[in-house]
Amino acid sequence: MSAQPTFLETIGPVSSWRKLTYEAFETFAVANSDLIIELESDGTTTIMPTASLDSSDNEADFIADVKIYARDKGGRAPSSSVGFRLPDGSVKSPNASYISPDRLADLPEGESKRFPRLVPDFIVEVVSPSDKLADVEAKVRDTWIANGVRLAWLVDVDSDKLWVYRADHSVELVSPLDREITGEDVLPGFTFDLRLLQ
Repeated sequence: MSAQPTFLETIGPVSSWRKLTYEAFETFAVANSDLIIELESDGTTTIMPTASLDSSDNEADFIADVKIYARDKGGRAPSSSVGFRLPDGSVKSPNASYISPDRLADLPEGESKRFPRLVPDFIVEVVSPSDKLADVEAKVRDTWIANGVRLAWLVDVDSDKLWVYRADHSVELVSPLDREITGEDVLPGFTFDLRLLQ
């Protein structure tokens, strides 16, 4: 007998058919700052569900380690509530990210107070119970990497797998999650212990 899906597994992201300009999206997002809202490249919006305790704890582990790296090496490692305004017109929020000093130097004045027109060097997406793996894979490949992210990690703790996506469009599977992984040449000297994940 199969187990009944949990409530979180039955409710996923909610998408709107109504298309918004960036300006309308920004107004909507600021007025609803308690929601996690993303703008798709076609102008539609997606309201993301909040994360489970396990997923948010895993996300926090990535953010904490990347933040420590940024303090030591320079750059920024914002929280998961940041929205990056990407070249394709979308506004997306990764679970963790790193922006190098070089990319920050190109940030237009005043943009750090809004959704910055900026592509992070590195992002992490953690699969949560409400996510469909194929949707998160598409977000990493077709949005993050396609818009210029240099290194991305897609983590599915429940299946004991992590995929490494690179700017050259190569993808590497790491499984099981029983080792340390490096930031390669994008975050030189950075390591993350996958055994921390639960």
